[in-house]
Amino acid sequence: MKNKEEKNVTIKSIAKELGISFSTVSKALNDNPLVNKDTKQRVLEKAEELNYSPNILARGLRSKDTKSIGIILNDLENPAHANIVKKIAIDLTPYGYTTLLCDSQFDQSIERNNILTVLSKMPDSVIISPVSLKPDNLFLLSNMLDKTILLDHVSNSIQTNYVHVNHLRSGYISAMTMLKNGHTQNIILTAPIDFPGSAQYVEGVKEAYKESQVTFSDQMITQCIPSLENGYKAMLDNFNQHGANFKDKFTGVISFCDSMAYGVYKAALRLGLKIPDDVSVIGYDDNPLSFFSSPPLTTIHLPKERIASHCSEILISKLVNNETSMKFFSLEPYLVERGSVRKIE
Repeated sequence: MKNKEEKNVTIKSIAKELGISFSTVSKALNDNPLVNKDTKQRVLEKAEELNYSPNILARGLRSKDTKSIGIILNDLENPAHANIVKKIAIDLTPYGYTTLLCDSQFDQSIERNNILTVLSKMPDSVIISPVSLKPDNLFLLSNMLDKTILLDHVSNSIQTNYVHVNHLRSGYISAMTMLKNGHTQNIILTAPIDFPGSAQYVEGVKEAYKESQVTFSDQMITQCIPSLENGYKAMLDNFNQHGANFKDKFTGVISFCDSMAYGVYKAALRLGLKIPDDVSVIGYDDNPLSFFSSPPLTTIHLPKERIASHCSEILISKLVNNETSMKFFSLEPYLVERGSVRKIE
C-alpha cells in the first residue's frame, strides 16, 4: 500500500502538505528565480520525504543551460578520482562549465542524497562512480541518462554512457605476474564483491590461476572497503590468523588498489616482514606515490588521463555539439614493474 501511495504523489500533494500554491511548488521544482531560497529548500525536502518521482523532480533539467556538471564519486579520497576530476575540470573550463563535486563515502544512502542534491541544482550532465552494482540509486537519474556518464562501471539495468577499465584483465595480469614469479599462495585483497569492478577483478585472478593450472581457494580472498587503513587491518588479521605459519601459508598479496597496498606495507613493517623478501605485493591504480614507496610498488596502471579525456569528450559532444547517441569506452590496463615482487627460485 505504501508503494502505491508513493507513486501517486503529485505537485498538488506537496502543495497541500506545505500549505502553499500549486504554481509555487512547480516553480520551486524547476528552480524558478522568482521563488525564494527558503521556499525552494522546503519544497525539495518535502518532495524527497514523500518520494516524489525524481523524473518529475528533474523535469526542468533540459529546459535551460546551467553550465554545471554534477560529479558524484564513491570515494573522494581515492587519488585516481582526484586526478580524473581535475583533468575533466581543466578540459571543460574553456567551455564555461563548472563542477559540483560530491563524495558518497561508499554509502548508498549518502549516494542517494548526493544524487537528489545534485539534481536539485539542475546540472547539464552527471558523472557518477556508483557505490554498488545495485541499480536503485541510478534509476534516480532516469530523466537524463543520455547526459549521464557511468565512471568505471557498466550497468546491465540502465542504458547510458560509460567509461570504464577492464577490471577482469587487471585481476588477470596481477595474478599472472605473481604466478610467473612463483607465488601460488597469495592473499587476494579486494573490495566487497558487490562493489563495481570487484567481481570482475576476482574473476580475472581466478582465470589466471586456472590457465596456470594452479589450485585457487576462495579462502585466499579478503574483502574490505578500499582504503589504506583497511589494507593495514586486513594484513594484520591475516597474519594473526596464521601466526608463525604465515610465511609458509602466503608469499604474496594481490591488492585491488594501491591504497590498500600501502596499508599492507605499513602492516608488514609492524610485523617485521620485508617486502619483497618475505612477502611480495602488487597493487592496482599506479598512483604517483607508488613510485616513491619503499620499495617502489609494482602495480597495474589505471589510465586516468584517458578516462578523464573520454569523459570530457562525451560531455563536449553532448553539451556543446548536441550529439544524441550514447558513447561507450572500455580501456585496457597494463603492468608497471617496480620493486615489490620478487621471483621465487
